[in-house]
Amino acid sequence: MEDLLSEPQSQNEQVLKALLDMTPELVLLVDHACRIAMFNTACENLTGYSRQEALGRNPFDFLVPAAWTRTVQDRYSNAFSPEIAHPYVNPWLTKSGEERLIRWRCTALRVSKNERPFILGIGTDITEQTARERATRKNARLLELFFESTLGCAVLLDKDFNFIRVNQAYATACQRDIAEFAGRNHFDLYPSDAKAIFEEVVRTKQTFSVRARPFRFPDNPGRALTYWDWTLVPVLDAGGDVELLMFCLNEVTQQQQAEIDLRAMAERQRNLSRQLVEIQEAERRHLARELHDEIGQELTVVKLLLENCVIDIQEPWGARLNDALLTINELTTRVRGISLNLRPPMLDDLGLFHALIGLIDLHRARTGLEISFRHSGLEGRVHPDIEIAVYRIVQEATNNIARHSGAVKAEVAARGTSEAIMLRIEDHGRGFDRQAVSKNGNGHGLAGMQERARLLGGRVSIETAPGAGTTIIAELPLRHPKTVESGGNA
Repeated sequence: MEDLLSEPQSQNEQVLKALLDMTPELVLLVDHACRIAMFNTACENLTGYSRQEALGRNPFDFLVPAAWTRTVQDRYSNAFSPEIAHPYVNPWLTKSGEERLIRWRCTALRVSKNERPFILGIGTDITEQTARERATRKNARLLELFFESTLGCAVLLDKDFNFIRVNQAYATACQRDIAEFAGRNHFDLYPSDAKAIFEEVVRTKQTFSVRARPFRFPDNPGRALTYWDWTLVPVLDAGGDVELLMFCLNEVTQQQQAEIDLRAMAERQRNLSRQLVEIQEAERRHLARELHDEIGQELTVVKLLLENCVIDIQEPWGARLNDALLTINELTTRVRGISLNLRPPMLDDLGLFHALIGLIDLHRARTGLEISFRHSGLEGRVHPDIEIAVYRIVQEATNNIARHSGAVKAEVAARGTSEAIMLRIEDHGRGFDRQAVSKNGNGHGLAGMQERARLLGGRVSIETAPGAGTTIIAELPLRHPKTVESGGNA
């Protein structure tokens, strides 16, 4: 069959051919024998078939997918049916095997009275459009499912922060009906400084999240302060600009209040522990003074009396009095030692540096343990709470070395700066299993060191293992709020 678009016989035919080739729509003419009689440039570009390859062929042989053949044939079996003029969609196959979706508008052309009419079809490729519509419907279904099923508060806003949609959870949290939100501006309804955050999200196109942000409902002054975790997600359009904002919220008022209560309880416990330590130190100071000033002096008087008696009394009573005198001397020494352990006067009178030197010298004399003492920056006075804490940590650590480590040597290093006092106490003894000690309830001294440091904003770490010795590292800041509030010269 001769191509109706080839070798035009007149100027009108040339114009018609040019127009049909210029149109972006598909133009297909099928003759009474179901052969392609017209195949314009748009058809060539879409399918990859040239006009010469298509003309004279049955479209059902290479353009219409086999699964659609019967449906399409039934559609066009009666060329003069009114339905043939209605838009109809069916797929076409390209030369590469790709399937494209075409929307057709067809009409029947009577060429001869004795033959079936020609069918002229004008088609539009709607493959991408259909895919977008399907994606849009899918996203709409997902959004609908999200709004219906999420337990948290969900809000959809336009880029000017007007409500598009809210879920029931959000309406309930706001103590409003869902119908009250549509078309209203979020910040007209709930003015807050969060507007600057929303504007920044629109500007940067970056998601923003915040935890436990406080909010008070302006339309309900009697309502208590609430706290919210929320996330603001920008939704971009095809051009990359912010089109919508997804606002998801979760109220955490109860959790936040619980955290506040826990912090308050922890602070009360810290205050109680601090008071117990202060009471303990005050009682130690009192007992030390009683032992030194009262019992110590009385023992000294008894000692002098006994010494005078020894001079005048002959054997055997003189020997017995000498034994009593030795006992008194030993008792006096023990009372003095107990007094020093309870509260060293040197700490109050001369400061931490001299008290530590006295403590280490006393340990050397009593235990025979070789203790090296390296120090710097300890000559000045610091807050009394810091001084007694450092002293007690060193005292407890060196006592533990002498009693439990089996070491013959130990090193104590203390360094003071304008910010803190650092300690490092180390031995090369037998070490221990910390978990086993804690489980057996024998770690009170270690826990006491850590608690003293914690109350002053410091920390104590203990590094040890069986057979590996023990290292205690402590750091106590000089400007912890507790010491600053109490005054002192830290």
